[in-house]
Amino acid sequence: MRTTDSPTGTLLGGRYLLTRPLGAGSSASVYLAEDRSLRREVAVKVLRTGLSTDSAFLKRFRAEAVAVAGLNHPNVLRVFDWGESDGDAWFVTEYLVGGSLRDVLDHHGRLPLEQVVSIGAQAADGLAYAHARGIVHRDVKPSNLLFDDAGRIRITDFGVARALAEAAWTEPEGLIGTVRYTSPEQARGLAVDGKADVYSLALVLYECLTGIVPFAADTQVATLNARVDAALPDHPGLGPLSDVLVAAASPNPGRRLDAASLASRLRELARSLPDPGGVRGPRHAASVGFHPPTPEELTGPHRVLRTSRATGTHPATIAATAPAEPVVAPPLGAHDADVTTVGAIAHDATIVGS
Repeated sequence: MRTTDSPTGTLLGGRYLLTRPLGAGSSASVYLAEDRSLRREVAVKVLRTGLSTDSAFLKRFRAEAVAVAGLNHPNVLRVFDWGESDGDAWFVTEYLVGGSLRDVLDHHGRLPLEQVVSIGAQAADGLAYAHARGIVHRDVKPSNLLFDDAGRIRITDFGVARALAEAAWTEPEGLIGTVRYTSPEQARGLAVDGKADVYSLALVLYECLTGIVPFAADTQVATLNARVDAALPDHPGLGPLSDVLVAAASPNPGRRLDAASLASRLRELARSLPDPGGVRGPRHAASVGFHPPTPEELTGPHRVLRTSRATGTHPATIAATAPAEPVVAPPLGAHDADVTTVGAIAHDATIVGS
C-alpha cells in the first residue's frame, strides 16, 4: 500500500515503520519513523508520487542519495539510508528535536549579532565541507537549517534540489529552490556552484539580523529580478557584519566569497564579540557556539525507542529564551516539535523542491 494513501503504520523497506507525519513540502512528505533494526527514531522523507514515477528524477535521486550519505560533518544532517518500494522513493535521516532556524525567526524575530555570526559560521563550515566534495545544496533557507539537541546547526536536504533540477521536474513556477533566497545565477537559469549557496546563506543571515529578506517583492518574478546585478542593500541592523554579507551576496559569483572564506571571516568577527553562551536551558542546550564537537556528540548513541513514547510526549527540548538574549531554539511544545523538526514545511514562498 502506498504511503500517500495510508502513511501511519506503513513499513518501508521492511525496516522503517512510519509512526506519524512531521510535515510536508512541495516535493515530499516527512514522517517520524521507527528503525526496527536499530531501535531508534529516524525521519523518513517520502517523495511525491509524481517524482516517484519519474525515471529521470529517480536516476538522479539515486546518485545524489549515495553522494549525500557519504557526508560526515557536524553541521550536516546525516543521511542513513534510501530506497524505493511499492512506487515510493524515500530516504532516511537523523531525527532532530531542536527545531529549525525558521522556527526561531518566527517565534523570536531578529536575533543577536553574536548568535547570527555563530549560526552563519557553522552553516558556512558545513557548506564548505560539501562543496569540497562536489555537492551543492541549491536551496539554503531557514527551514533547512536545523538545531540538534546540543544547539548546533545542521544543514538538511542536500541533493534534493539538484535531483529535481536535472530531472527537469517542475511545478507551474518552473524554477528550483526558494524564491526569496535564490541566487542571481539561479534566477537566470545559469549553471551554479557552491557560491550560489553562499549567496542564499547571506540572505538568511541578513534576515536573522534585520527581520527582512532583501529583494523580496510582491511577485516571484519581481523578487528574482530585483536581485539581478543588485548589491545587497545596506541596513543599520547589520552592524559589523555588513561588509561580510555584502561580499557574500555579491551579484557576481566571481567576486563573491566562497563558503570557506565566509566561515573564516565570521570566525574572525566572532573573536571580537561576546561569547553567545550562557543560554538558560537543560543540559546539552548550550549556545550555538564554535566549540569543537566532542566524541560523544559525533559518535554517541541515538535515542532508543521506549514504551513511554506511547504517551505522545517528547524529551525536553531546548528552552526558550527572551528575544534580547541569544536564542538557540524556539519554545517548542510536543506538537510544534512534530511539525517543524525536519524543516520540511514550506514556510517560505517555495517554487519546487523545498
